[in-house]
Amino acid sequence: MSHNIELLMPFIIVAYSMWATPGPNNMMLTYSGARFGLRATAPHLVGIVAGTCLLNLLAILGLKPLIAQWPELLLVLKVIGSIWLVMIGWKMAHASKAGSASEEKPMAFLAAVLFQFANPKAISATLALVSLVLVALAEEPGLMWAVLLIIPPLSFISILPWAIAGRSIRQFLSTPMRWKIFTWMTGGLTAACALFLWI
Repeated sequence: MSHNIELLMPFIIVAYSMWATPGPNNMMLTYSGARFGLRATAPHLVGIVAGTCLLNLLAILGLKPLIAQWPELLLVLKVIGSIWLVMIGWKMAHASKAGSASEEKPMAFLAAVLFQFANPKAISATLALVSLVLVALAEEPGLMWAVLLIIPPLSFISILPWAIAGRSIRQFLSTPMRWKIFTWMTGGLTAACALFLWI
């Protein structure tokens, strides 16, 4: 058992650090927590976790060799991801003040799941994490189930603080000027994440 934990520890540490650090998902969760509150942000949050699980499962089963065989798939993902990030960033930057009448809604569960397949950080992290998983599986094939069981709670505890942080600063963002600065900052950072696709 302790040997299995040792084999998975590099994956756990790297996964947490990648999922918990700033990126499109976490910027959008902070924004959504501030804009809509934690309860309304829950489907978005759970969608990220589900999308992360699905993306990692597909990567473990064959995404990495698929991209190695057809590198143009990565270019398609880069283009889609860039367009999506800029559109979301623009929408965030121009959002009306929290609590005001608006047609804007929190990101839905399915949209959050699908976004993981166009999220540059999620894809890069997944491809890096797959190599760690494959090393562990080469030594102990039975660890596949352990990896799949670890990903959901690990992903959840990595991103939840960002939604909570957004919810916590709602009162501070009560003035129009503070709200505008916040939306431009989170929207700009989200759109800027598209640059990492091409560096």
